[in-house]
Amino acid sequence: MITDSVHTKARIKSIGAERIQKQLDEGKIVLVAGFQGIDENGNVTTLGRGGSDTTAVALAAALGAKECEIYTDVDGIYTTDPRIFKDAVKLEAISYDEILEMASLGAGVMHSRSIEFGKKYNVKIHVRSSIEEKEGTIIMHEAPQMEGIVVTGATAQKDMAKIDLVNVDNKPGNAAKIFASLANAKVVVNDIMQTEVSGKKANLSFLIGISDLTAAKEAVEQIKDEVNCESIFIRDDIAEISVVGVGMRTHYGVAEKMFGSLAKAKINIDSITTSEIRISCVVNKNQADEALRAVSVAFELDKPPEQRTKS
Repeated sequence: MITDSVHTKARIKSIGAERIQKQLDEGKIVLVAGFQGIDENGNVTTLGRGGSDTTAVALAAALGAKECEIYTDVDGIYTTDPRIFKDAVKLEAISYDEILEMASLGAGVMHSRSIEFGKKYNVKIHVRSSIEEKEGTIIMHEAPQMEGIVVTGATAQKDMAKIDLVNVDNKPGNAAKIFASLANAKVVVNDIMQTEVSGKKANLSFLIGISDLTAAKEAVEQIKDEVNCESIFIRDDIAEISVVGVGMRTHYGVAEKMFGSLAKAKINIDSITTSEIRISCVVNKNQADEALRAVSVAFELDKPPEQRTKS
């Protein structure tokens, strides 16, 4: 397995599966050390977080395997976190795009790197239990019936912080300067929101992981005067509640149902971001579990997809 030279988080460049295939053809069982490779100079590298799953999916792609089975301590992927919403149900199948969104939003069953590899090389991934002998959840490209399911799952991400840059000069290049400063500080930015206050001023907000907060604070303080930012407001008491589903592309009313369920539970929304298959709301961290349960009930995530109300 040839990787780049970025130690502790190396990216796979190529895989030579000939030796493995030869042993398989001879009827042998092949054990491969996951999580590691070598760079082009022969130095041993490690793939970093999610490296073992990524190794498995990459080998499945290189060998042309029909399916890659990932054995974990859970028996599949659920509609939401069953520790918070006890009536969550296991999904028979989920699309690459949906699980990528859910992984980026805090769902921890699979790391996004392995899913990205599976999507790129069309590897069907079967997440199943290492304890019980039963079917798990298949991750694959969208099947036609998936579009009939408006929301596949919901997530709550609690280790988040939000930074608001208030009254930044609204001119070309300022956003680039801000995010260049964050990139130099190696801060991973999640959702970004910009609102024009006037022809001359704008507010810019973004979400980050709480572990990056100190570095992010320093980065925006360094750039504050250059972009003529009036003030910086930071919240570290937030959570992000999201619903995900490829069916959102062809259905309306998802936002109304989500916002209505949060309003009914008396949960205030700080900010909202969306993608083609996701709606996310920032709420108070101490209301995160209640918010997740509210949207899970609203979208019937206690039922298998085929038993939900079609609307």
